[in-house]
Amino acid sequence: MNWTNALAIFGAVTGASGLGWQMWSHRLTGGRVEVLSTRLKREGRWWVRTDVSNVGRLDVTIVGYSVWRDIPGHRLKRAVWKLRAVRRVGWKRARRTQLLFTPSVHFAAPVQVGSEAERIELPFVLKAGSMVSLPLIGLEVPNRIGRQLRVSLHLGTGRIIRADVHDADALEPLRIDLDEYTGDWSLHIGPPTTD
Repeated sequence: MNWTNALAIFGAVTGASGLGWQMWSHRLTGGRVEVLSTRLKREGRWWVRTDVSNVGRLDVTIVGYSVWRDIPGHRLKRAVWKLRAVRRVGWKRARRTQLLFTPSVHFAAPVQVGSEAERIELPFVLKAGSMVSLPLIGLEVPNRIGRQLRVSLHLGTGRIIRADVHDADALEPLRIDLDEYTGDWSLHIGPPTTD
C-alpha cells in the first residue's frame, strides 16, 4: 500500500465520520418529545393520564392527542391499509394518518380538552425543556382491553409519537390517588400511608 491509498482511505473514513456526526447533531437540535402515560382503574373506568416532556432544543406544537386500543396482530393490516392509501391520497398524507381501533378517543386542533379544573387548548406549543400533563381521559372498557390501550401525540411537523399506557401500580414508588372530597387526582411518592 502506498501513501496515496492510505491518505484516500483516511479521507474516506474521516469524511464518513463527519457526515455521521452532522446527521446526529442535526437530529438532536430539533424538538424531542418523551411521553409517559399511565392507566388507573376507578369506578369501572380506565382513566388515562399522559405527561409530555420536550427534552429537545426547540419548541414543538401538539396538534392532536389520541387514546386508542392497539389490537395485537394487526400490524400487518395497518401496513396493508397504508399501502392502499398511498395510491389514493399520496405518501405524505398516508404516512401522517393513524389507523385507530375502537374504543378510541381523538382530539384534533382546534379544540379544548378537559374539564374546567384542568383544560388544555390544542394546538399547544410546548416550550423546550418543559412538561405538560394532558387531562384525564376515561374509557369504559373491560380489563383485558385496558392492557391494550395506547396513546399517540400528533405534532405540528406531521410526526406521530406513540406510547404504551403503563399500569400506575408498575411505577412504584409513584402512586396516583383520587381525593374523595374534592374529586381531584394527586401523585404521591412512596408507599401508601395508613392513617
